[in-house]
Amino acid sequence: MTNADPACPFCARRQTVYLESPRWQLLRHADPVPLAGWMMLASRAHRGGVDEMDASEQREVGVVLAAIADAVRAETGAERTYSITFNEAVRHLHLHVIPRHASDASTTSWALADRYRATMRGELGAASSEDAERIAHAVALRCLPALAPLGFVVP
Repeated sequence: MTNADPACPFCARRQTVYLESPRWQLLRHADPVPLAGWMMLASRAHRGGVDEMDASEQREVGVVLAAIADAVRAETGAERTYSITFNEAVRHLHLHVIPRHASDASTTSWALADRYRATMRGELGAASSEDAERIAHAVALRCLPALAPLGFVVP
């Protein structure tokens, strides 16, 4: 990793990594997870945002996000996914891939931010850790054939 920060949860690998490559890590959202299937792609190098990616990361990011989004949709039954990044709470590039269910208004547009905040405050129940783990493993296995050519492996 470039410029690793021992205080950074991504640099210090404080979460389970489901797939990894020389440039990327696939993780799920940490508990409390607002929705099972909420996945994250984190750069292995400590980057503050997309604008700090190197050329190799820039070439790969779209391909990797597309594979993750396809897998999240397939494993959760979501009609679509959102891909977002803020890098504010943790200033290390990580992109969220979030299932969007048409039958759940709390996953629509900005309502998702309200759901996230309510879950973090304990006002809304989180997805079970067991469901989040099961789906994260299934997403990783579904992604692996598409991502193996980019050097992704199960750690």
